[in-house]
Amino acid sequence: MHAGEISMMEIVREHLEEGDIDWALKFALDAENSLVAVEILSLVLKYVKSVEDYNSVLGIINEKIGGIEEPLDKVRALSTAAEALYTTGAEKLGWRYFELAVNAAGKIQVSKWRAEAFTHIAHMMILAGLVDDAYHYYSRALETIEKSGEPYSVVVPLLSKLAGDIIDGADNVRDGRALKFYRLARDIYLLTNKRLTASTVEDKIRTIEDVLKEGNVAITKFLGMGDIDRAIFAVKYLQDDEKPVALMNVAYWLFLHGNDRLARILLKDAYDMIFLQGIRPADIVLEGMAYRFIKLGLLDDALNIAGIIRNEKRSEEILGRIALVYARRGEEEKAEAVLGAIRSESVKSRTLKAIKGERDVGHE
Repeated sequence: MHAGEISMMEIVREHLEEGDIDWALKFALDAENSLVAVEILSLVLKYVKSVEDYNSVLGIINEKIGGIEEPLDKVRALSTAAEALYTTGAEKLGWRYFELAVNAAGKIQVSKWRAEAFTHIAHMMILAGLVDDAYHYYSRALETIEKSGEPYSVVVPLLSKLAGDIIDGADNVRDGRALKFYRLARDIYLLTNKRLTASTVEDKIRTIEDVLKEGNVAITKFLGMGDIDRAIFAVKYLQDDEKPVALMNVAYWLFLHGNDRLARILLKDAYDMIFLQGIRPADIVLEGMAYRFIKLGLLDDALNIAGIIRNEKRSEEILGRIALVYARRGEEEKAEAVLGAIRSESVKSRTLKAIKGERDVGHE
């Protein structure tokens, strides 16, 4: 998709997220290019609520696909619709559309267009979560180029583009299976004598291997090196239950170094994993993070973490510390509100004594 089309799709997505499906539908129907219309309608398919609307939009998609004559565009449209169907729960129908796309791609006579068709199918399969199938079609694209009989001067740019496309696809794979895609891209770059680019991909490979072997220890190591980009990249290859705390760790490092904006983005991702996806890290790990945020004065975040911890005693000890810090700041109302949430009389009494002791020292 071209840069102009990307911005167009972002505008459509914004309208859909605001619930303005009618606007997106009209925009799709007004599009002169049927492939663009299918791309927009496939996005709309992910936002409609009723079965009736879903089937109605799918009917329009089929009508638009039927009007596309250019073979490569037909493959793009079919595989784009396939991904939308697959990710909205219509896996059987989505797979059927992928099969239609593969059949259409196989009939393309010009090798470079056939390879591009297989590449697009592979990318859409990755987005649909069909990672192993995607690898197969990236490999078919490579085989198609290698057997094309085109001169070296033509083959090299095609291979370089394919390697870049494979990396784009690999970036969407959030587990160890990404390795085989990066390795394939690296090998293609080496084949075309692009050793510097190949070494950059090799660096990604080593990072993933480190994370798969060492887990969160690797993230801590990258942060210790000051390599924040590597740390953020590496988080997605952790086990699911390790990811939220890893993101909090990276966010903590960013807060320490004054990059609050990115830290907030990562913290939101961590909270989404916990509250929306139901990923619950171990209490003892969360407890450590809460105290680290308290030291930075980030009490709202410490409160959020305290609310996640299942063990009531651990959670209330954190609340007591937060109340004490609020009292030190002179924010009496907030301190009292946090104290009110503590049910343990021993924790509450101990916190009140600490607050009173500090006040008495202050008066003296």
